[in-house]
Amino acid sequence: MIITEQKPFDEVVKSIEGSQKVFIMGCGSCATAWHTGGETEVKEIAQKLKDLGKEVTGWMVVEECCDERKNKREQRAHKQEIDNADAVLVMSCGAGVQTTALSVGDKAVYPALNSMYVARIQRLSQADERCVLCGDCILANTGGICPIATCPKELVSGPCGGYRHGKCEVDPDRDCAWAQIYSRLGKLGQLDRLENIQTLKDFSKRKHPRKTAKEAAATPA
Repeated sequence: MIITEQKPFDEVVKSIEGSQKVFIMGCGSCATAWHTGGETEVKEIAQKLKDLGKEVTGWMVVEECCDERKNKREQRAHKQEIDNADAVLVMSCGAGVQTTALSVGDKAVYPALNSMYVARIQRLSQADERCVLCGDCILANTGGICPIATCPKELVSGPCGGYRHGKCEVDPDRDCAWAQIYSRLGKLGQLDRLENIQTLKDFSKRKHPRKTAKEAAATPA
């Protein structure tokens, strides 16, 4: 899940300054699950904008804001409301905001959320970062625990010299990522995997912008 947080309302208001008529779009995926941009939150910010004298021309919650096909398709039912607006306020991750900007044409689009990280969900109100989308996954050798996402120093071949009693040098309140990896590999009977020194991380796979085109598999006639 992509974890987001709502921007301070004052920041949102400042960003749409000059736009009197606003259409609001939420996301039915991550932002809804994390309670930052679902129907409830969309209605709340709509009321706040109305209280400030703004005109909310309408609102919708797209199933997945980052999916251009769904974004465009679901906009059709709200075309007039969007056309009547000076701007579109999007309550989704940055990918959803940019997808919306490309799909509404010459209409100003503004974000209402900050995108934080890709997370493991422990419960509906608690999550922790687990993936930085590095494009070069090494989880097979680390017991399913990512040292890039969970180690502040992004060490790939073992702990630093500063960890103490299984705790992180950078943040003593958190467990050392490599202590966790060692413990898990031990339980799995796979400590021998630590003998394979990781090659230098191929950070070129994190270069931006990245783009992927999947070819559809040919279906036999």
